[in-house]
Amino acid sequence: KISKLEGDIDENRQSILGLEGISSRIYFEALSETLPKKWRFNGRSRRPAKDPFNCTLNYGYGVLYSIVERACILAGLDPYVGFLHTDDYNKKSFVFDVIEQYRGHVDETVLFLFTRKMMKDNCFDSVEGGYVLNDNGKKVLMTALNDHFDKQVMYKRKKTKLRNIIQSDCYCVANELTGT
Repeated sequence: KISKLEGDIDENRQSILGLEGISSRIYFEALSETLPKKWRFNGRSRRPAKDPFNCTLNYGYGVLYSIVERACILAGLDPYVGFLHTDDYNKKSFVFDVIEQYRGHVDETVLFLFTRKMMKDNCFDSVEGGYVLNDNGKKVLMTALNDHFDKQVMYKRKKTKLRNIIQSDCYCVANELTGT
């Protein structure tokens, strides 16, 4: 459906974001089905997360958000000037644009932790309306995320850490925008 859209980003922003929302709902329904029954969830939830899986995803996305924001700043990109996500006061719209292509790494890591039974009840605290990751859960997640982002992968014909790919991609965007 996106390939059939005509016009510029301003004319199609709401359609694209709507399709993103529909795709996201379907994706997370399927993701939930891959989990052990104990950890399955009904859609995405935030602040607070209504279930432990979303709680862990939210924390992981927060970590990724800081990695992407840092990469943008180091590459000379303004985190507040977005393309798809609109420029709202005090909203780092460009970070929201860039982060999408890397969310799968957090999803993969969190899914691994739950399917391998590394996340346990003692990783979460109940709060009014949901769950938060406690220190034990943060330790388990951060260890796994750091291992994942420090993994060596082939990128542009050489081995590099996954976290460095994010930085390299931001430099490529900056070079493209400036014509250098």
